[in-house]
Formats: sequence, structure tokens, C-alpha cells
Amino acid sequence: MLQFFFILFAPYLAWLVWAAFRYPVPLSYNWRSLWQRWVGTLATMGAVAIVVMIFVVVRSMATGVAKTYVKSGREDQVIVLRPNARVELMSVVMRDQARLISTHPLIARDELGPLVTADVVVTKQVPLADGTGSMSVSVRGTTPTGIRMRSQVKLVQGRWFLPNLSEVVVPRRLLGKYVGLGLGHSFAMASRRWTVVGVFDGAGSAFDSELWIDADDLVQAFHRWNAFSSVLVRLRQSENAQAFIADMERDVRLRLEAKTEPQYFAEMGDAGKPMQILGQIITVILTVGAIFAAMNTMYSAIAGRTSEIGTLRAIGYRRREILASFQWEAILLTLLGGVLGCACAFFFNGMQTGATSMMTFSDVGYAFAVTPALVGQGLAFSLVMGILGGFFPAWKASRMPIVEAMRGI
Repeated sequence: MLQFFFILFAPYLAWLVWAAFRYPVPLSYNWRSLWQRWVGTLATMGAVAIVVMIFVVVRSMATGVAKTYVKSGREDQVIVLRPNARVELMSVVMRDQARLISTHPLIARDELGPLVTADVVVTKQVPLADGTGSMSVSVRGTTPTGIRMRSQVKLVQGRWFLPNLSEVVVPRRLLGKYVGLGLGHSFAMASRRWTVVGVFDGAGSAFDSELWIDADDLVQAFHRWNAFSSVLVRLRQSENAQAFIADMERDVRLRLEAKTEPQYFAEMGDAGKPMQILGQIITVILTVGAIFAAMNTMYSAIAGRTSEIGTLRAIGYRRREILASFQWEAILLTLLGGVLGCACAFFFNGMQTGATSMMTFSDVGYAFAVTPALVGQGLAFSLVMGILGGFFPAWKASRMPIVEAMRGI
């Protein structure tokens, strides 16, 4: 949207930049005039700042979700799913298929054996600690190899789960948010009591939103004797990914869909798009208000300075110079509001929050990420508001007849 605007109005923008250097006196006059009407200036700056702050913060939410998923994948790891199953929760990989995948010659090994894990993913409703209800949380049944393959996940308290003991390890992010997830606490799931024996940190990845349990324990609890949700493999080299993916699709014994972890989590990152769309709708509504606020401020400025405009015309300044100077006055006004809005948006940077994934319908934690690119977009957005909000008042000022302007009409 912003790119389209700047392409469409590129000649006009280029002329404004040229005019700022070619006609410096009216521009400096307009800058001083902003602060002579400081009440209106501050009110318009505040309106623009609110719009820009919402614009940046909403986009930082989507950026935070995307970063959460980007941190979750490795280029040399491939996840295998049932065809057309976009997420592990909807996938089924049979036990004999998982066993066959583990024998593939492209799979890497370490000192403990092949780097392949067959995981089970389910969801559980967990009551919120504040008593306001409950949310769905992803539960991953994995293996010791699965833990080693996700090197960004580090144990910070307690120990890892042991098989056949109904033990669970929880992410540090969920401590205090849900009932029964503290170290040493327990909760019911699938007719069992599960005891929390450890706490891990997922370094801001999607795993920070999952409970981890021994895969065989979870299989037994949910009676999924012959089926897993996915198989994750690490390849000897990331360049082998496409060959491995093709083998999964070609092998008549498998007929499974495979994709690299970054590709899988990039698709999961689409969970941030509904938030972004909602934010854009809100931003559009507020933008209209901010543009009218800028217009109102500029029309008021022109109404109170008709004699000054007439004087500028009388001493030789042409209409296009008046147009450029008043257009720049509106731009300076909204850019100041944009800077203020971007500064306010930084208060949200790094703030931890969560949302329900539209794919898994479970809680996904992420942090607001206000990046330099988003700040640039926010300032560009304020520039657009200045151009749209200031053009018609500036045009009116430039078209005033000299005699009427000198009379203050």
C-alpha cells in the first residue's frame, strides 16, 4: 500500500524535495508558524502519533509471531507429515513408516545414533492462573533424540522426563500463567496424573508454547499405538533436503509429504496475519481521522494567515512556492507526530504476550518486535498522512488572489 502510494506520487514528491531546497525562505517561515499555534500543532501531532503507534505495534505483533517460528527451524532438518496436513496436530505417520524413514541413508548420526525422532502432538485445555477461563496448550511427545535435535531448547530447572513415569517438562514462559504447571506440580490428562519435573527455555521459539512428554508415554495415554504425528530428521547436509523430500513422496511404501523446518514454520507463521489484518482495519479508520485533523489544522492556519500569504505573494513568491511551503508545513507536522508515535511504540518492544494460532487453535507465545524497518514504515506512513492532509489546504493557500489575501479575507 505505501509502496503504491509513493510510486503513484513519485513526481510530486520529487518536486517537493526540489522545492524545499529551491525555496528555503517560505519553508523556514512555515516551520516557525507551527509553534505559534502550539495547541493545534500538539493536538494534531497527538492524533498522528496514536495512529502511527498502532500501525507500528500491530505490525510488530505479526513480526514477533514470524520471528518466533523462524527461531524454531534448521535448514538441515526436515519434517515428514501426512500429505496435505499443514500442521503436526492434523498429521498421522504410521509406526512402520517412521521406522522405514529412520533407515534413510541421508540421515545424519551422532555418537548416540541416527538423528531422527517420531513425535506425537496433542492439545490440552489448561485453566488460566487468573481464573478467567482456560486455553488450549500444545503437548509434544518426543524422545531424547528429539531433545538433542532442538538445540535452542535448554533445561533451566529440574531434569528431563523419564519414560514410563508420566513426567512432563514445561517452558519457562508458561510458569505462573496456567494452573498446575509449576515445578513439582501435577495435572490430569488422558486419565493420568502428570508431574512437572523440569523447566526449559526455548530461546523465543515456538517450543516455548509446548509441554514436553516422553513420546511412548503419550502414545499409551492416548491409545495411539501405531501412529505418530510427525517424523523429524536431520540430514548430513542441508543440500540433501530436496533429494530426501523427493524420496518421501516417491516411495510407494510412504507417500508422505516432507518439508524443511524453516518452510514448515514459515507457514505456521501465517498465524500472525489475522492480527495484522484486524490492525490494518483499525489503522485505516484512525488514519482517516488523523488526515482530517491535519486538514483542519492547516485550514485553520491558512484562515488566520491570509494577510501573511498575501504579503508573500506581493513580495514575489509564486503560487507553486506557496503550495510547496504549506505542503511541507503539513508534512513536518505529521512527521513530528510520526516520530512521537514510533517512540511510543518502542515501549512495547520485547513485551511478551500470546495468541491463539489459527492453525492449531492452541496458545502461541511471542514478543512484540519493533524493528528499524517497522519504524521506517511508520515514518513513511506519517509522511503519507501529511501529503494527503495538507495538499488541499496548501492548494487553497496558493490560489488566493493577492488583493483578497492582503485584506485578510
